[in-house]
Amino acid sequence: MDFNQLFNDSYDRCHRNEAFFEIFYAKFFEKGERFKLMFDGVDMKKQMTMMKASLMIIMLASTSDSARASVKVYALRHGKNGLGISEDDLTIWFMCLLEAVAICDPDFSETVRDAWEHCFEDGLQIMRKECG
Repeated sequence: MDFNQLFNDSYDRCHRNEAFFEIFYAKFFEKGERFKLMFDGVDMKKQMTMMKASLMIIMLASTSDSARASVKVYALRHGKNGLGISEDDLTIWFMCLLEAVAICDPDFSETVRDAWEHCFEDGLQIMRKECG
């Protein structure tokens, strides 16, 4: 099974829904007022653009040294000595992302979910290390 291809196809389908990132952030903000407060005053259009780039870099961490280095920079910025994101926060973030995928990918299945989890595993592990 080619998890990278399954992920790429799913991400393409999600991207066809212009509200994909809005759905993600709505799900994320539903998980707690503090998540919403983290983005108080943030230009959400710009944030969504940054999120697109971040997703690709986190996903590529398993295959690219430069992506791993970029994820480490993100981790430092978001971790305990930066924004104070915890491992639990990161887990919630990823679960909200998967909820948005389930809504926006008409071909969503457990296999697609597994592909997302597989493709993000290394990048999220780097993030968790800094946030832990």
